[in-house]
Parts: sequence; structure tokens; C-alpha cells
Amino acid sequence: MKEFFRKIWKFIKDFFLPPRDLNWSYPLFVMTMGLTCIYIIKSNLTGLPFSPTSIVFNALIIPLVVLISLFIPAVSLSSYDRRLSVTGFTGSFRGIGPLILAFFSGVPMSLIYTALHNLSAYLCLRLTHTMVYPAFMCYNLDDSMISKLLEIATQSVIPALGVSLFFTGLLYSLFRDENRGIGNIIIIGFYILFSLDPVNSLGLIPIGWWILKLRKKADNVFAPFLALVAMKITEVCFAPILSPVDTTTLLTYSDIPSTVFYSSAPAVFVALILFFFFKTTLDDYEKTYHSDLLGREDDEKTKTVPKAEQPLPFVRGLNPSLIVTIIILAAVWVSLFI
Repeated sequence: MKEFFRKIWKFIKDFFLPPRDLNWSYPLFVMTMGLTCIYIIKSNLTGLPFSPTSIVFNALIIPLVVLISLFIPAVSLSSYDRRLSVTGFTGSFRGIGPLILAFFSGVPMSLIYTALHNLSAYLCLRLTHTMVYPAFMCYNLDDSMISKLLEIATQSVIPALGVSLFFTGLLYSLFRDENRGIGNIIIIGFYILFSLDPVNSLGLIPIGWWILKLRKKADNVFAPFLALVAMKITEVCFAPILSPVDTTTLLTYSDIPSTVFYSSAPAVFVALILFFFFKTTLDDYEKTYHSDLLGREDDEKTKTVPKAEQPLPFVRGLNPSLIVTIIILAAVWVSLFI
């Protein structure tokens, strides 16, 4: 009997407690548990003096979501793992140049995100005849400066910090270079799942791709953070030119004015040109950064990393915690459509 309980405790310890050397799936498990708890609490709140979609409620719930699901797991797990405590997970500082480029790249991010939001809203109404709203939705009708600043803080600055530290920081650091491609796909996929926003899932694909590109080129988590903040600022400033359709006012797809599509197509074209410009500039900067005075480029791949400081193999992340994570997230997403 003692051996039986010992095995049960060992299973619980290996499954729920953080391992000494982190694999890439355990942080996703912790993130999912925190997100699900906040979602259940939010879904069962009644008798509030304000609407769950108000800027006041979002100013309370969004920081809590980011703190519990992203910030605390990123900081605590990175400090717990001895490899990340040595190499760090926030990257290195390569100068102010790539950070400035990252900030201004928020402009094409906003353009393509807004355009895909409008297209997704149209397709959602056309195919399903109903609109599916995100789990954490903010509907702000106040045009005052204070209200706009609060919206930027709760809808962009705070979430951007959590996303940068967790997805482009901790999770990015747990994939080896030889698994970087599949690792990026996994990060983007769970970034979309974390949003709990079906309509904007399509727009989050290029956003996720670009912030991972910034993380690699700038080697700093604050590059994605600045880009995500600038994306929201651009949306607010360029609202008269290209603004996301108000999904709360749509009953059928015919309610979306045709002018939305006339402005969205050029926006995507301009965004792609700007993305190409910023990517080329960052590529040149990275090449220059790793070159000596004579212009000879260093081969970073030849630099050996001590085995004790390397991330675990990719297969170590394929474990029961990943299965539980996917099941829980799938259940939460299904509840959004009910």
C-alpha cells in the first residue's frame, strides 16, 4: 500500500509540479490553468455594478489574466529552471536601433490586423449567421483622452508585456535552434488559443509570426512588446482611415459597408511592403552586428553552447501535461460558441 501511494505521489509531482529542467509544454499547462480559472470566475460573476464589457471591468480583469496566466509563470518558472537562470530568457541588448524599428513596425501590424479583423467578421456572419465574441471583450464608447489611454493600457500595454515575457521570452527560450520552425508554429498556435478570440484568430497569425521574427532579430523580448504597443496606438490614431468594424452592431454580413473592403485590400498591400522593408532592415542590422571591422560575418552556429545550458529536446514536451492543456483549451473554446 505504501508503494502504491508513493507511485501516486510521484505521478502528481511529475505532472503538476515544475520539473527541475523545464520542457516547453509545462509553461503552457500553467498558463492554461490560470487562464481557465479566470475565465470560469468571469463567466460566473453576477450582480456587478458595471458591464462585463466596460472599460472599468476590463481594467480589473485583464491585468489579473496577464498576471496569473503569463507574468507569474514566465518569471517564476524561468527563475526556477537552472538553465534559464544562467542564460536568461529576455535576450540581450543590441542597441536602441532594432527597438526603434520594432516600434515603428507596429504600423503594418495594425493595418493587417484590422483588415483581417474586418474580413473575419464578414466570413463569420456569412458562414455561421451569428457573431462569436471573445471571452474578454472591451466595448468603449467614451472618446475622452483618459478613456483612450486606459484602453491602450488595458488592451495593449499590459497584455503586450505578458505576451512578450511568456511567448517570446520563456516559451521561445525552451526550443532549440534545430526545432525553431516547429517551435514557432506551436507558439503562434497557443498565442491564438490564449486570446480566446475566434474572430481575430486569423489576424493573430501574421502578428505572431512578426513578433517572433522581432525576437530573433533583436534578441530582446522588448522588441515584440514595443511593436504590440505601437500596433494599438496606430489603431487609435488611424481610426478615421481604417478602423475595425464594430461587431456588436452587426446582425448580418450585409451590415458591413463595402467601403470596409475597399480600404482593407490596400491596407494589406501597404502592410506587406512595410513588413518587407522592416525585415530587410533588421536582417542588415543583424548581419552588421555579427560582423567585425573588416565586414567578416561571424557564424553563430559554430559557437558551442554548454550542454547544461541547452533547452531540453523537443520530444520532452510531448507529455501528458500537453494533452491536458489541449483538452482544457478545446473545452474553453467550445464554450465560446455555445
